[in-house]
Amino acid sequence: MIGLVMLAIIGMGTLFVVHNARRSVAEEVRSSVNLALQLIDAGLEQAVAAGRSPVEWIAQLARLDHARHLSLSIHQGERTIIDLPSSAGPAEGEEAPAWFAWAVAPDPLVAEKHLHQIGNPMIQITVDANPADEIAEAWIEARGFLLLMVALAVTVYLVVHTTLGRAFKSVGIILEGLEDLENGDYSRRLPEFYLPEFARISRAFNHTVGTLEKTREENRALAQRSLAIQEEERRYLAQELHDELGQSLSAIKAIAASLRKPERDDRPNADAIGAIQSICDHLFAVLRTLMQRLRPLMLDELGLKASLEDMIENWRGRYPSIALDFSCDDGIDECIGDARIHVFRIVQESLTNVVRHSGAAKLGIHLDLIEATGERPEALLLEVSDDGAGFDPARVPAGLGLLGIRERVESLRGQFSLSTRPGAGVTLRIEIPCEGTCP
Repeated sequence: MIGLVMLAIIGMGTLFVVHNARRSVAEEVRSSVNLALQLIDAGLEQAVAAGRSPVEWIAQLARLDHARHLSLSIHQGERTIIDLPSSAGPAEGEEAPAWFAWAVAPDPLVAEKHLHQIGNPMIQITVDANPADEIAEAWIEARGFLLLMVALAVTVYLVVHTTLGRAFKSVGIILEGLEDLENGDYSRRLPEFYLPEFARISRAFNHTVGTLEKTREENRALAQRSLAIQEEERRYLAQELHDELGQSLSAIKAIAASLRKPERDDRPNADAIGAIQSICDHLFAVLRTLMQRLRPLMLDELGLKASLEDMIENWRGRYPSIALDFSCDDGIDECIGDARIHVFRIVQESLTNVVRHSGAAKLGIHLDLIEATGERPEALLLEVSDDGAGFDPARVPAGLGLLGIRERVESLRGQFSLSTRPGAGVTLRIEIPCEGTCP
């Protein structure tokens, strides 16, 4: 747009120059013709006043080599007395270009004067305008003006283009920062721009991002604290169930066993005692399952991999219709450290989601360590995929537990991604950085 505006200005300036040059050339040529006619009239009057013949005075004009801007021809009857051409034209290098000469050339101007003599043929004086020299002079003046105008236009264009280019470069940097902010990257900071308006935007953006980053860290710390309290409460409940309810059930079962005496043939009492023992056994099974869900004791004793393998085997026994493919790299416990309870809960919640919502026939759970430049593991990659019904990711159904999984991942500074569509199953990809204690 700037270039087009500059071209329009140059075009308008060129038209202005051509218009003025055309008018100037026309006036100059007309003045030259009028001056020539006035000089001829004055000369003839002087010759007549001196008693000379006009032909004698006209003969003196033959001494001239040429006339500037004009060509002069004098005829008496059929005889040519004088044929005085105009000047040879502008010197080499000073000629006007053809387009300029065509644009400023005036209409042809020819003036004639007739002298009648008694007894002699009529004398015809013809003055023909030749604007070549005047056009060359007009071109020299116009060329300087046009060059100056082009130089100014180019200078203005370069200044404006450079200024706007730097300004829009700043806009591009700001847009990139906003895109990073939209994607949740709060580490981006904008530089201090030289334009004061963009500098204010930069300072406001950096302040906003810094506040958001601080708030996210606070939220992450609160989420970690909340999850830690939740797990601690679960551990406490599991311990209480084990110590109190478990011991109480054991005592009830022992008392019931002591009431059964072989010497007594009391069938109703024996049946009641057997029912009490059966109920105690059932409550023991329920209690073990509940304690396992509240706090897997194997997780603290044998580690994450063994706990996951045990949970997967129990799950396979309960849901044999679903083909489950499970794999877990060695060294995962050393890498994930204290976050192993969160990984265990994520896998546990994923299994629950598959059973409740997906209707899948195949399920894959894979935990892999991402190596960093051949030294030590950098992150844990958890992928959970099924061939179930899937859903529209823009309309996440309620009750899937995805929000809880996402909150756990974010509290661990991990990355969460979900790929699904109706009828295409669900693929959950989670990447959790390893702790600094990794080997």
